[in-house]
Amino acid sequence: AGRTTEAEFRMQLRHFWWQWGSIDNHYGQPVYFGGTKADGTTEYNEVSKMLLEVHDELNLPTPKVHLKMGKSTPDWVWTKTLDMARRQRSVTFCGEEPHWRVIRSMGYTEEQAREFMVWGCYEWAIRDSANDTFGAAVNVVKPVETLMADAAAGRFAADGFDAFKRLYLQRTLATIAEARRFAEEDEKELGEINPSLLFSLSARLSVETGRDAYCGGMANGNNTGIWLIGIGSAVDSLMAVRELVFERKEVALAELGRILADDWKGHEVLRLRMQRAKRKWGNNDPDANALCRELAKAFAGEINGRPNSRGGRFKAHGHSARWHYSYGSGTGATPDGRRRGEELSKNISPTMGADTEGLTALIGSAASLDARDLPGDMPLDVALLPGTASGEKGLALMRTLIETYFGNGGLVIQFNVH
Repeated sequence: AGRTTEAEFRMQLRHFWWQWGSIDNHYGQPVYFGGTKADGTTEYNEVSKMLLEVHDELNLPTPKVHLKMGKSTPDWVWTKTLDMARRQRSVTFCGEEPHWRVIRSMGYTEEQAREFMVWGCYEWAIRDSANDTFGAAVNVVKPVETLMADAAAGRFAADGFDAFKRLYLQRTLATIAEARRFAEEDEKELGEINPSLLFSLSARLSVETGRDAYCGGMANGNNTGIWLIGIGSAVDSLMAVRELVFERKEVALAELGRILADDWKGHEVLRLRMQRAKRKWGNNDPDANALCRELAKAFAGEINGRPNSRGGRFKAHGHSARWHYSYGSGTGATPDGRRRGEELSKNISPTMGADTEGLTALIGSAASLDARDLPGDMPLDVALLPGTASGEKGLALMRTLIETYFGNGGLVIQFNVH
């Protein structure tokens, strides 16, 4: 409108980013860019470009930038943001089209899917209903530990891997169901325990009805998330039991349980062998991929679409925030070579160091999941060496990787280049 110069506006944007960054939310308070208009053109514009450029210049770790990437996304956005990612800026890529598919599968309209917002860590919400909640986080590795302890104590014996897997799923699904019940009871009192007054004032129905935005004050949304922590570690642990106990028959189930109870003491060669095994999540091993899909669908059946106590539904999430550290510290040694107290796998990513077969294999594993089983979110972390991401070829590689992943249904991907 001519009321300010571009230089003045950029200075204002610097202060805007500095003030937002000073909040220093430990989860990396996000802001999202982009999208697609009803006519098929992009939501990115010149202001988006200036905002990204100033954020890049300041090199702030927070707020974290989420980028909606799709067929309408201009080439300049790809070039700019991929370059930011390889220089360790705080950016995350969110696939538009795969999000639309997941959101439509939950019964929302085409327009609601197209206009989805990104909030929280990696979650999505439909416009005018960003009142989803965090209900519970479930450690899906812990049942492996308790099963192995019971086997060591002679409290059960499995005559094959399918029997062991069946017991694992029984225990894990029971834990998920219990977590869901806790969330239901807690959220009945949410408006009294933690009223959201300012947020409620911004919601029309909340103002009209006098109800809290999280307790019936919004027409849509009202969904509750259940976080599934350590999916990759669970797959690796089950694959290790399958190989050691039931395929090669090198160690009896009870004996392996005793080895784990002693945190692998005296069995370092065996531990290292299992830690470095190739049949793990993230290496595009067909059996590991199939097992992960099976677990995700089983977990989804206990969560997705079930009614909560706020007039909404439960949905499963594949991201771990920081729970993979805290839950790992309270989890004993596991058959995949992990020692007692070590971290669990993060998000839907492989266990740290387990993906030894390259980027193509990693994308193959992650894309084998159906995002509709983890509709809340399912971020994938990808580590790249600086040489791999350098130059024009590096940018082309990163873009191809993202487009391939999104084309196969992946929702969110982010890079660590170091």
